[in-house]
This record gives sequence, C-alpha cells and structure tokens, in this order.
Amino acid sequence: MKSYHHGNLKEELIACACRLCERDGYTKLSIRSLAKESGVSQTAPYRHFETKEALYASVATNGFKKLSKACHIDTKKNVSKKQLVEIGCRYIEFGLENANTYDLMFGTAVGNFADYPELLEAANKTYDNMRSSFSKLANDSDDIIAFKCLTLWSMVHGLVGIIRKVHVIGDDLEENIHGPMSAGRMVANNLEQHLDKVLSGLIQN
Repeated sequence: MKSYHHGNLKEELIACACRLCERDGYTKLSIRSLAKESGVSQTAPYRHFETKEALYASVATNGFKKLSKACHIDTKKNVSKKQLVEIGCRYIEFGLENANTYDLMFGTAVGNFADYPELLEAANKTYDNMRSSFSKLANDSDDIIAFKCLTLWSMVHGLVGIIRKVHVIGDDLEENIHGPMSAGRMVANNLEQHLDKVLSGLIQN
C-alpha cells in the first residue's frame, strides 16, 4: 500500500484521479477505481469524496485551474489583440491536450457547479479574465462586452471539438473536400489568423 504524507491524502487522491480521468476518461473514474489505483483502502477516498460527483467536481476544479493559469492575462497592464489571439490558441491547445478532462469540465457529469464553491470559482475565473481582457479593447457597454466575450468563448470552445474531429479523420478528409471538416482543417492550420479575424470583427462591430 502506498505511503502518503500526513495530511496530504486528499491532494494525492485528486492528483491520481486527474491522471485516471485523462488516461481512461471520466466515465471509467470511480471512487473504487481511485482506491485501487492509489493503493489505499476502499473506504479511504470516501473520507474526502462523499459521492462520485464530488470526485468529478474535484477533477474538474483542477482542470479549470490549469486552464485559467494557461490563459491568464495581466489586465493591470496594457492588453493587445495579439495577446487575446495567443490566449485563444492556448485555450484550444488545452482542450486538445486534455481531452478527457475537458469533456468532464464542460459536460453534465457534475450538475450544479454552485454545489461546489471551489469549482464554481475556478470555472468563472477564466471567463472573468477573458472578459476583463476583452473590455480593454472594445469600447462597448458592459452588457455588449459580456455578449461578445461569450461569443468568443463559444467560438474557441466549438473549435476544440471540431479540431479534435479533424485529427481523428486525418487523411480521409481528402474524400470530403467540400464538407465542414475540410473547413475545420483549414482553420486548424491557420488558427492564429482565424482568431485574429474573429477578434477584429467582435472589437469593431
């Protein structure tokens, strides 16, 4: 049985759960599988996660914290459109490289985020930073900025799914040159340029 530092069991279990989620997908993650993988008793994880949803919430929280860190802009300084383009690319890169965790973060396996305050805070943090950053470039009311920022978020979120599908299809795209996946590959190959055009449109209109 694995030896843990005193007081660090929950952190160790969350780290193990994150690895399991990314390796096998969240549908394969359970308190029982976590106990087996981490080498603790079957009852040990229940001291920290009363339900499977609570375990999912902890993994999703960890994912949102990583996403927030990867996409953070210091809004106390000047913000440029180039920075927002880079953040959009990092967001998509995170979604592609952490596909199983990303699916848990934005799926419905965890119901109401408000039931998990740390998760809710982590989930809102990335959006709040994106909104604050965008507001530095757009001369609009708060309501319009919120709408435009959600439009931007929806676009990069959608591109994660489209580009994942493009990667799965691979060379078979040549057989469907007029379909949406062909356009998706074109965007994936020119991601910065595409994001720049979208941002320019949102800022100016």
